[in-house]
Amino acid sequence: MTNSIPTTNLNTNSKRRSIEWLLCILGALNCILVAAVFTNSQLTGEGLTSIWPLPLIYFVEISVLGIVCLIAVAMLRNNSVSRWSGIPWICSGILLALVILGAWTIGFYLIPAMILFLIVGILVDRRTQGDIALHLIYYVSAGIVQASLVFLTLLG
Repeated sequence: MTNSIPTTNLNTNSKRRSIEWLLCILGALNCILVAAVFTNSQLTGEGLTSIWPLPLIYFVEISVLGIVCLIAVAMLRNNSVSRWSGIPWICSGILLALVILGAWTIGFYLIPAMILFLIVGILVDRRTQGDIALHLIYYVSAGIVQASLVFLTLLG
């Protein structure tokens, strides 16, 4: 008697992992492209100094969120719960705050990345039997912290 893993289970996990990768790559590309387009639209003859520190800091943050989520999905192992599984939820929560606060400008264009990262988080939790309730708390908390930081920068 051998202890082999059924091939159907491996195929299903590899398909789910591929879908997670695809959605995460699309979300990261959305973040990077939206930030690049809006940075380019804000530039004047003075270069980046005309939009420093705000809104350039937010544009850099949006790009970094996409890259961090991509790294987190790359660091996840096949079926083990790890601390990396909460990162897509946190990235999506931060984007939620930026979508709401920037609703008439950049926010509309960040909706696809926010939704994609949220779907990636759900798929990862379903595949690894992660704690969706805890990650939902991460999602909401990240959005509240990001909104608070935006409001504090506007006051200061």
